[in-house]
Amino acid sequence: MEEGPIRVPNELKDRRELMKSLILAFIGLRQPRVHLGDIGGELGVSLQAIHNYVKELIDEGLVEKKGRAEYVLTDRGAEKALESINNIRRFSTKIAEALGKRMTWAAIAAEDIRKGEEVYLYMKDGLLYASKSRKTGARAIAQADAEKGQDLPVTNIEGDIPGLERGEVVFVCIPSAREGGTRKLDLDRLKEVLEKEEYDLIGAAGTAARAALNMLGIEPDLKFGVVDGAIMAALKGLKALVVITTPMLRRARDKAERRGAEYRIQYV
Repeated sequence: MEEGPIRVPNELKDRRELMKSLILAFIGLRQPRVHLGDIGGELGVSLQAIHNYVKELIDEGLVEKKGRAEYVLTDRGAEKALESINNIRRFSTKIAEALGKRMTWAAIAAEDIRKGEEVYLYMKDGLLYASKSRKTGARAIAQADAEKGQDLPVTNIEGDIPGLERGEVVFVCIPSAREGGTRKLDLDRLKEVLEKEEYDLIGAAGTAARAALNMLGIEPDLKFGVVDGAIMAALKGLKALVVITTPMLRRARDKAERRGAEYRIQYV
């Protein structure tokens, strides 16, 4: 069935509305102490422009100024911010899904497959498989010949791929060596967190993080390119736990956000 048109939300049609939506989101995240200059720097606009936008938001009853550098969202402002962000998220999700159907994906042939044959797709242990006999709700067209076990390019994907669930990265943050490292770390608390979290693989980002796992007798699955590997695992439906030092956390979090991976942070 042919999909209907993908409608662009108003927040993306009007740059001014987009800026106001983003400013609402930033204020909501940082209230009540909000430095407008920091928001302007992140959005690439002048401080004067930010002040003008915020004045409009105040006049519209979406933001309230409590004091010097103190701003909070009103109930209407919080609802507006959430509505705008959800509109943008739904639009970007539809675009991503549409592009994903047109992209060429790499799968593993579950049996011998010939170019041009229709195959069914499913996930297993974080890998995408293509099969002619195991019927699922996701179909695609093979773009090459492949023997059982070989990689196989597929395209024209339709339907939902079973097992293709969004995983997540859990960042377990500990002090860096400069901050005291394992000497300042509550190992019992770290052990409790690791035992409570169910994960498919674990990694250590930073020397202190590797030392902490060594002290607990845990051999990490990810030792190099830890954050990238954990994000890739999450995007393939797995849950990856990364013990990470404080200075490395912000960059790791930014990477996860850019790649669209779900993540949580646990502080020890």
